[in-house]
Amino acid sequence: MREEKRLSNRETSVVRLVAEGRTNKEIGRILNISLKTVETYRAAAMRKLHLSSLAGLVRYAVRNGLIEP
Repeated sequence: MREEKRLSNRETSVVRLVAEGRTNKEIGRILNISLKTVETYRAAAMRKLHLSSLAGLVRYAVRNGLIEP
């Protein structure tokens, strides 16, 4: 099973947008959620994936086909 199956749909959306280089504020506007909620989803995704940096999150998104390399 691919690891992104462990992420909720919203967490996956946030990870994808982070990996595309969007700011938390932009992500909030795109998904119509608050800045704090964006931060919460990002932190939850990083915790579930055992990642400690945004670079690791981007690498995960590329390796798992969430964005194009």
